[in-house]
Amino acid sequence: MAYVIAEPCVDVMDTACVDVCPVDCIHTKEGEKQLYINPAECIDCAACEPACPVTAIFILDDVPEQWTSYVELNEKFFEDFVKPTKAGAAEGEDGAAAADEDKIGIEEFVQTIESPKSSIRPIFRPFVMLSQLVLGAFDAKFKRELEEMAQNPVIFSAPISTGINSLINLTLYPLVLFLLFSGGNLGSALFTGKGNFAIFLGVILAVLEGLYRFRDDLATTDSEEPSRYGASIYGWIPSLVFRLLLPALRPVLVTEPTSPRSTMPGAVLTDGPIYQEDVRERYRRYGMLNRMEEQVDRYVIEIEFPRWVPDSTYKRKYNLPDRMPDYTYQVSLGEGTVDVETKLEDPRFAEVAGRISSFPLGFNNVFRIEAQPEDFQAMLRDKVLQIIVPKSGKVEDLVIDRPIHYAKIKG
Repeated sequence: MAYVIAEPCVDVMDTACVDVCPVDCIHTKEGEKQLYINPAECIDCAACEPACPVTAIFILDDVPEQWTSYVELNEKFFEDFVKPTKAGAAEGEDGAAAADEDKIGIEEFVQTIESPKSSIRPIFRPFVMLSQLVLGAFDAKFKRELEEMAQNPVIFSAPISTGINSLINLTLYPLVLFLLFSGGNLGSALFTGKGNFAIFLGVILAVLEGLYRFRDDLATTDSEEPSRYGASIYGWIPSLVFRLLLPALRPVLVTEPTSPRSTMPGAVLTDGPIYQEDVRERYRRYGMLNRMEEQVDRYVIEIEFPRWVPDSTYKRKYNLPDRMPDYTYQVSLGEGTVDVETKLEDPRFAEVAGRISSFPLGFNNVFRIEAQPEDFQAMLRDKVLQIIVPKSGKVEDLVIDRPIHYAKIKG
């Protein structure tokens, strides 16, 4: 039961839903006035619905009557739509290979949760922004470290600060050289050949220095190395001093990110909107948090099962518990594959399992291996299903380290 984008998206096309979609199923093309959800790719994860700022996304059965025509529009869009391939894909690559490449990208994405970043404390941000006039004179290493601390080009940017400093030098260098050539007698040197030459020499020096500092941007090479934006003539010595002070000043200037939120039991509240917002838990519901490790004599597959019941009106309506029950699972061996099928069969979830997008009935996973096994061992512990598949022979022939459980003996 896929989701559908309706009329409120027309001429708006906010891409917040695209950013949160875990399977990249929301598309459009040139000339269109709205976004569309591919019903063949949508996994009903409900991530896009709350992200839409204009409330344009509805599950198929809940599309308002005045917008039911958008269901057919959505289907027709994908009749001739061709999903763009990734940049850099090899010419002549067939559709299956491109699909596999997209699939790998999705798997890498869902298993990597972006952590919050550091930032300059608000009280120091105006000072850092105004200091770019001077900080642009420092060397590239200092500016890279300050950029990493700021994490915002508006607060500090190496190319912008270097550019501002180079413009200042167009005035500063001629003035300094004019003072040196005049010997302190400004009146006699003003509008003389000697004074004019000093000003001209200062402008030339500032221009040449600016070209040198931006040489990486001006070069036509395809180097992937970041531009350096080096120091000005008078910036080298201060750079050495402040580069030593910057690590010591970091705790004062920067707010460090807090630890990412976890859904491990005991680490979160058992009630509240965290169920809806936690990305990892959403991926667990669709079997997308899994890994396979190849060892010398076996394959070890681990699949994380959902831990928490999504916080929704259906949870309260049917008086569902906080914790998800264990899924039933079936493991089978195919020709070079390990097939895992899971199902939510707890009678308490009979009214919602497979009927509500937040409560999928289960999921299927297929893991490809380069052996033809004849035996396996499956064990579910702490919401993680572990499957051991020998490359040859039986599981009992493997040397498996059994987990050790410690218990306190009373009396």
